[in-house]
Parts: sequence; structure tokens; C-alpha cells
Amino acid sequence: MKDLDWNDLRHLLAMARGGSAAGAARALGVSHATVLRRLHVLEQEVGTALFDRLQTGYVPTDAGQSFIDIGEAFERALTGARREVEGQAAGLAGPVRFTTTDSLADGILPDILHAFHERFPAITVEMRITNARLDLDRREADVALRPTHEPPPAWVGKPLARMDWGLYAAPAYVRALGHEPAGQAWLLPDGHLAQGPVGTWLRERIGSAAVAATADSFVALRRLAENGTGATALPCFMAHGTGLELLEFPPRRLSPSLWLLTHPHLRHSGRIRAFMDHVAQQIRGWRERLEPNNG
Repeated sequence: MKDLDWNDLRHLLAMARGGSAAGAARALGVSHATVLRRLHVLEQEVGTALFDRLQTGYVPTDAGQSFIDIGEAFERALTGARREVEGQAAGLAGPVRFTTTDSLADGILPDILHAFHERFPAITVEMRITNARLDLDRREADVALRPTHEPPPAWVGKPLARMDWGLYAAPAYVRALGHEPAGQAWLLPDGHLAQGPVGTWLRERIGSAAVAATADSFVALRRLAENGTGATALPCFMAHGTGLELLEFPPRRLSPSLWLLTHPHLRHSGRIRAFMDHVAQQIRGWRERLEPNNG
């Protein structure tokens, strides 16, 4: 057997923790096929099966458990070494002024920011949660995570994922009123949220249908939809796991990109670079929920 490849062990650990190739793929931000290919390569290398494939999922064999123990020991050593180096690095302390929307702050960022604090405990993330665009030139924020079709040209950064939308309602509400928009009461985005392409499309789509409520918060609109007050448009990741029923997807051309941005003068700051690299890496694990519209 040749020297073990850490990437293969990383996929092995994800399989053991997720109990399936799909769970491992979500955790690693790779495809289902990549996980199975890595596992196959490792099993060919060691000359024995590392998992029993059962109806309930993948269960480690005795040999598989031995390699899982090796992988976990190596992971602990690697994590400890990385944290020691990061802790010694110059500039990885102080505040990062970070702005994002209420939907992202509620649905995606808690786990991401928790992991960031564990890696960089000397950096304080000062969050400004607003659906209005803050001015990075005036240092109202250092870093912005926002869905947009056109990021401000003076800011620098990159798109991390597409953010798809859907029309949603509670299942009982759909059974009572059907899927036709004209027969439902609607919950409409207001304020800054109403100005985007999806808001414009939704108002045209529902025509003269009744409006039950408006709000400048998608978190509030989701709660109203869950209570059966009406149907609404939401970023798809917000409806995941809520029990809300998808009525239809808006045209995918309306889906904005999720941009991570900073001011050009700040991009070489150690703590800003550490924060942006961490968020960008973590968002990969959310792409399946962010981009479900394959039509």
C-alpha cells in the first residue's frame, strides 16, 4: 500500500459521519460521484471493503473503522497545527464590520460565524443586518454578503453561488385554495425587498389577487406563510426544512448571484482576507440548497 492520501481519508470521514455518499457530498461541497470514486480508490488501495452497504446507510467494517481512527487522529493534528499557525499570524485580530441580509443572517450564517470564531477567536465580527445596501466607501461595513445581479463596480469580490427563488405556501393552505395565484392571498416583500426582479415579477404574476400582508423582511414573510396566512416568494434555502410547499419557481434568469464584497483598500488586510476566505469556503456546503432550480 502506498502512502495514504489525506483527501481520500477526508472523504472516508465524511462518509462515516454522514452515513451516506449524499451526506458526505453535502458536507464536503462535492458531487455524489466524487465521494464514491474516492471511496473506491481507497478500497482498491487497501485491498478490502471499508463500508458495508446497508439499506439504512453505510456502516464501517472493522478495516474501515481502523482507517477512520487514523483519519481522525490526522485531522486533529492538522487542525491543531493550523490553529497554532493562524494564532501566530500577524493582523488576525480586531473587528470585521460585516453586513448582510436578515434572511442570510437567520438561515446560513450562524454556523459559518461559529466556525469562524473557533478558528479566529481574536477577530470580532460586528454584524449590520439590513436589507439596505451599506456604503463600504464610508466604512459603514468592511465586508458585504449580498444577493445582487450587479455588484457596485467600485467594490471587489466574487460570486459564491446562484440564489434561486420559489413561491411557497403551507400545505394546508394549498389544499384549501389550490395552486392558482389568483385564488390565493399573497404576502409581498416591501421596501428594499420589493425593488428586485423577483418582486416585480411576482406582482405581475399574481395580478389582482388579494394581498394579506407586506413586510420588509423575508424572515417575517416566511413565518406568515408557515402560519397559513398566505403564499409568498422566498429564497429557496429559507424554505428548506420548514414544510412549506413549493408552488413554482420564478424564471431562473431572475436568480441573483450571492456576492462576497469588500473595499479595494481592505482586501489585503489579514483579518478581512481570513474572514472572506472562510465565508467563501463555507458557502460551498450550502450550494445544493441555494441552487435547486435546475430548469
